[in-house]
Amino acid sequence: MGILEMIISRANTALVMKTGNDSEAAIGGSPFKTINGAITAINATGATGITIFVLPGIYDEKIIMPAGNSLRGISSLTVTIRQQNVGVNTTLLTMGENTRVEDITLLLTSSNHVTLIGAAFPGTTSQTAKIRTTNIKVDNSTASTTGISNVYGIHSFGTGNTSDSVDAVRSSEITVNSAGLGIKRALMVNTNTHRFNCRDSNLLITNAGGAGSYIGAEVNQVGAQLFIRASTVQGVTADVSQTAGILSIGTTNLYNSHANNLGFSTVLQPSTIIWGDPGSLPKGTVRFYRPGSASVSNTEIFIRLSQKCLLKALDVRAVIGPGTSNTDTWTIRKNGVDTALTVSLTGSQTSSINNNVSVSFQAGDNLSLKVTTSSGTAVSDTVLQVDVF
Repeated sequence: MGILEMIISRANTALVMKTGNDSEAAIGGSPFKTINGAITAINATGATGITIFVLPGIYDEKIIMPAGNSLRGISSLTVTIRQQNVGVNTTLLTMGENTRVEDITLLLTSSNHVTLIGAAFPGTTSQTAKIRTTNIKVDNSTASTTGISNVYGIHSFGTGNTSDSVDAVRSSEITVNSAGLGIKRALMVNTNTHRFNCRDSNLLITNAGGAGSYIGAEVNQVGAQLFIRASTVQGVTADVSQTAGILSIGTTNLYNSHANNLGFSTVLQPSTIIWGDPGSLPKGTVRFYRPGSASVSNTEIFIRLSQKCLLKALDVRAVIGPGTSNTDTWTIRKNGVDTALTVSLTGSQTSSINNNVSVSFQAGDNLSLKVTTSSGTAVSDTVLQVDVF
């Protein structure tokens, strides 16, 4: 005796299964064979509040979510939406306004150098749409190592300005494996001024060969904001990059402790290292600070760092500035070599901060602080602080 399957009518639900039939299916009735069959039915009536519920299988489709509706797989282990070996620019999933996608795997592959986007957030969808418990995999690692293509796991380019409590992506895995030249990102926020929140997710990008730019997460638009919370981000060129706009990180693991040599903001107060000199600095010379509060020294004093980290936000404060026409400069050094993380006081200035540069340190690296004073400096009673992330 065969297995008898009974389909129970579910109001406001479009059921999708591999044994369905798009021409006979209906919302709340018989199952669709394809996800786009269900979307076509939704679009035909302008319906909202419909859940497209997908049973196990591989669905070779591209999806544009209709506004006000949701898409849910029975499990991300058994439901896959894919496009394989595409030869043209392809976006696998485009979020619609006030939509939700969850419990599926998105798989987009190519052996060509074309633009690939796993999931796109246009319009105000970074504010109104949500991806949950979803695996997004984009792969053109078999393409040539000399060709050029832009490959994104998630690309947000709209105008939505959400609050801190609304996450566009949560509890998901975004993986990009690519080759060649071009821009490769697990998460890219650019094009327009907007805000994108990502939480409790893993973002990974790997390089199969080639000299492109391979970064886990980037914000690259003046006025745009990218907030990453309770996540792990791993890149090759860098884990993250605040190229333009604002990047804010909270309780997040930057796997390689590399922020593209740029600054970023943190939610919680980071650990700090503090140096202080309670007197006047010598004029026209180079000296090195001792940890704590003590006079600067001719001898370079090193602090050994016990684990990999990022140093950022070098801040200097003084009771008296260098004086007219004088500039004093403080420089973070790594293993006895100057880095780009510097801060200066000029004239009557008594405080300054450099929050635009970061420096990666590995376990066992040595940290020191150098000051170069002008010949007429009057600077006195200095305190230096650097954030450790």
